[in-house]
Amino acid sequence: MKRIWNLWKEKWGVHTDKRMIWIFIIFAITGSSTVVVRKYLFKILGVDIQNATVSFIVKFVAIYIVYQFMLFAVGSLLGEHKFVKWFLVKMNARLINRKGSISPPP
Repeated sequence: MKRIWNLWKEKWGVHTDKRMIWIFIIFAITGSSTVVVRKYLFKILGVDIQNATVSFIVKFVAIYIVYQFMLFAVGSLLGEHKFVKWFLVKMNARLINRKGSISPPP
């Protein structure tokens, strides 16, 4: 486990264990709150899809979009704006299969 931890620290350009823990706390808060926000958003918009396949696709896309906004907001509020911005750019670059390396923030 320590090997993976150090690999992530190096890959993400994080120098201290405290900052790594803080980043993981940000991810945990964002992940948990995304589910709540998505359910609340669907209730407000009146989204009720009967087809299981379509429902899965719509929920997946909604969670992906809501997660990005939530991660950016929570990360920025908790002092990791540069890291979160870099992480989202890298995540979206992988999604569209864009070549090139995106270096971690300082």
